[in-house]
Amino acid sequence: MTDGVLGSLLPHIEKQYNINYAIVSLLWLGNALGWILIGFTGHYLDDFIGKWKSLILSAFCYIIMSSILASGTLFPVLVVGLFFGGVGGAIGLSQLNIFLSKLGPKYLGIYHGCYGVGACAGPLLATVMTDRGLKWNYFYFCLLGLSLINTVSMMITFKGCDEDLKPYYNDDNDEAEAGVKKNHDFVAALKDLRTWLGCIFIFFYQGSEVSMGGWVVTFILNYRKGNPSTVGFVSSGFWAGVTVGRFFLTSSMIKYIGSRRSVIILAVLCIAFDILTWLIPEQIAAGVFASLAGVFIGPIVPILYSFFARTLPRRIRFCSMVLMTAFGSSGGSAVPFMVGMLSQVSGTYVLHPIFLACYAVMFIVWIMMPNIERKGAHKNLWQKFW
Repeated sequence: MTDGVLGSLLPHIEKQYNINYAIVSLLWLGNALGWILIGFTGHYLDDFIGKWKSLILSAFCYIIMSSILASGTLFPVLVVGLFFGGVGGAIGLSQLNIFLSKLGPKYLGIYHGCYGVGACAGPLLATVMTDRGLKWNYFYFCLLGLSLINTVSMMITFKGCDEDLKPYYNDDNDEAEAGVKKNHDFVAALKDLRTWLGCIFIFFYQGSEVSMGGWVVTFILNYRKGNPSTVGFVSSGFWAGVTVGRFFLTSSMIKYIGSRRSVIILAVLCIAFDILTWLIPEQIAAGVFASLAGVFIGPIVPILYSFFARTLPRRIRFCSMVLMTAFGSSGGSAVPFMVGMLSQVSGTYVLHPIFLACYAVMFIVWIMMPNIERKGAHKNLWQKFW
């Protein structure tokens, strides 16, 4: 809900604080710093307090963020609040991605689909509340209540998970060597090219996804003469598309097409629908095409995590996926921040060229990945690609 709602609240935040696009985009920068911090410290945190306490800490960080934003306090303090949101998101997402990747793409699709449900519901609820005259920050009281429920749920659901999951995370049971081994694994993960390719891919994927969900509302307001009281529903439509794609396309595409081809096909379709959103000069059509782009954006990340769960050596899998999730997902804040800075100079139409540039980088990075689904792909150029 945090990622999805910010775009629909931007016009209200800008109005209350009398700030421009460049300043309001600092909200995403604060969030990005939280993700990056955990990207380089997450594996130490896992060693120090364990998985159960890490998940509780993740949920508690969302309580801090929601409390700060619900207060509607000074703008710089809001940036600090979203920093805590980035820390919480990075810890929770990395732990759950690694856990669910061991269960198969079906569960990853459901998990990331639930993310889409929240991102879709957030703008809907926020738009209804602000349309009825409520202040934008009142939405975060709802999020605060959900964060409290989530914290209790984490405490109950994952209690004892550190002992239960030991066989799945450790190759041996020598606890005396565990700390040294984890440090060696982190260094090995840093040296593995696949780790950094994954970081780059997820960075630009998350960046393009959140930028579209966050800035498409402002784009339609400025360039398609959207209705301020209803344009927030466009953001919900986009995230609804993401949700549908993750729930209904992820497993079937991996099963019948394979990870390699699926990502290529999805990327091409995302590019096509973004171009249509950009060029068709009609508000409703732009909203529909943005939603369709969301359908094909959605399955990419669960397919990617499933791919890396099968590709990475077990020794570095945990550290690599923490890095990819936390550092890579910081793109979901860094790229929207860049869109905001450039929008201040050139206008919010820059959203679409940046989106297309992100997908161009993703496409190149994906081609550089090993094609594990084709035997002899390293010898044949076409099989290496397709």
